[in-house]
Amino acid sequence: MKLQNKIAVVTGGAQGIGAAISARFAAEGAQVVVADIDEEKSQALAGQLHASYVLCDVSNAEQVGNLFNKVIERFGRLDILVNNAALVHHPASNKNFLELAPEAWQRALEINLTGMFLCSQRAARIFVKQNPEGKSAGGVIVNMSSGGGTRAHRHLMAYDTTKGGIEAATRAMALDLAPWKIRVNAIVPGNITVDNALGGATAPEAAGRTIPLGKPGAPADIAAAAAFLASDDAAYITGQRIVVDGGMEAQLRSPAVDAQIDLGIANRLK
Repeated sequence: MKLQNKIAVVTGGAQGIGAAISARFAAEGAQVVVADIDEEKSQALAGQLHASYVLCDVSNAEQVGNLFNKVIERFGRLDILVNNAALVHHPASNKNFLELAPEAWQRALEINLTGMFLCSQRAARIFVKQNPEGKSAGGVIVNMSSGGGTRAHRHLMAYDTTKGGIEAATRAMALDLAPWKIRVNAIVPGNITVDNALGGATAPEAAGRTIPLGKPGAPADIAAAAAFLASDDAAYITGQRIVVDGGMEAQLRSPAVDAQIDLGIANRLK
């Protein structure tokens, strides 16, 4: 119960990784507000978790304002924001740079970057009002990045650009908000299996051969990292990126390339 009695907003919180975060936070004792554009999934998850939900397109400033107003009206405070809502594998933006339409580029920026900005600023202003002199622990913002923030995916230029921006924004917000003891960090998920399907056409077994720990991650792995960063266990961590990817970012060569070397070592150790 690391988040006992905390009030947490999870954007994109009704499905995929967001749903796993909502469920983990509820299990840790938080009062969760699921913010999502899918009413059916939001209502179902909120009922399951005894949580609340607010329909919200994070790229729309008016809807974001309504979200946080409703949170304060109902609970009187806010403690945690998870910026999980994102446009990921969308046909319009899954294009080679030469074919990427300006409209698709703009939409990725609106949801992934502007959405994060709008939600974070509203949350941070609430946090400052709750702790104006910064004498106690402030609120927590957890942003969702990607390996694309530091390495490139083919045909995902718009998405990768937004994730690099999210990591830069995480560091900048952490510094600006530190006087009020507001902590801001980012999680960097690796290859995560969501709803039994990966983001692309790669099967989990094939993907596992490229991951040092031998398998794709699960939404619960990301939720565990989010719960840690939102808790007092991470009280002295801010401005950081926490990589949860089974070792993908650390490797230079695919495990398949090194398989024969590993086999030789195993044989010598018998």
